[in-house]
Amino acid sequence: MSGYDERAGRALAEGEFDRLPGEPLEAPEVGDVSAVISVRLRGDEIDALERAAAAAGVPLSTFIRQAALSVASPLDMRAVSAQAETFEIEARRLLALLRGKAS
Repeated sequence: MSGYDERAGRALAEGEFDRLPGEPLEAPEVGDVSAVISVRLRGDEIDALERAAAAAGVPLSTFIRQAALSVASPLDMRAVSAQAETFEIEARRLLALLRGKAS
């Protein structure tokens, strides 16, 4: 059995695929749009992605999807910084309230 066949079997067993190759596709529900995108990878690249997905505790397809989307929609660091500052202010207020009640 080839490495590809082993990976495909493992992915099928882990629920990565909704159907076997050749089975008919069901029409998606309204608002439920999805696409399958084919990407060519070398064996060592697939191995590296599989290790990273396993370390993250997610299926390979989920890992790849999350990685692609994180690059497509990078964090707005100014917004994150502003939210962190607001959180810190609120945490200090809460701490002051708790200290006031404890004394």
